[in-house]
Amino acid sequence: MTPIVNGLESDFEGRAAVVQLDANEADNAELQQEYGMRGHPTFVVLDEDGRSVQTFIGPQTDKVLREALTAVAAPVN
Repeated sequence: MTPIVNGLESDFEGRAAVVQLDANEADNAELQQEYGMRGHPTFVVLDEDGRSVQTFIGPQTDKVLREALTAVAAPVN
């Protein structure tokens, strides 16, 4: 999943933040609980107000994640 996420990170730079968290790091436990992350990988798409609008559990295709990010991303200038 890392190559897909890295590609999304660069493609959406300046329009949407793509953040990768390591589930094994104790510092991330609170965020995992807050967003109901139970499986790995889990992808949570947040709107501009930080509200969860979509959650995907398990491996996803580039297309699925790209569509979800496009729905919340700032328009291309």
